[in-house]
Amino acid sequence: MVDNTPPSGEGAQLIEVRTAAVPHVVPTLRTIVADIAMRQDFDLDAVEDLRMAVDEACSMLLPSASDGQLNCVFSWKDGRIEVTVSVLSDSPEPDDETGLSWQLLTALATSARRSVVPADGGYLSRVELIRESEAARP
Repeated sequence: MVDNTPPSGEGAQLIEVRTAAVPHVVPTLRTIVADIAMRQDFDLDAVEDLRMAVDEACSMLLPSASDGQLNCVFSWKDGRIEVTVSVLSDSPEPDDETGLSWQLLTALATSARRSVVPADGGYLSRVELIRESEAARP
């Protein structure tokens, strides 16, 4: 199994969800990130941005899930939330950083990154998002 844990600092809280790669589970993942953001005192606009960012990340990866599984890791500490969404796929998909979905994703997150690496006879496609609260920014 590939380690999907985001690079969080010591003392960070973590939730990992492994589920079927089907669209009807995305609202649950959106709810989880919204709950985390609210508990971290993110403003309402940031909470909604995170919900939409998780939705976009899942929408980008769901079609390529070759084993029917989706992994989502939420990590948070001190006004910073990291989300990593990943799937195993049969082929490496090129990073499309010009598409509307990617442009929306990067607008909703403080930072976003997409990667594809060889894993388990296929490829691990991953989208990593970071969102910081306005209060946490210097």
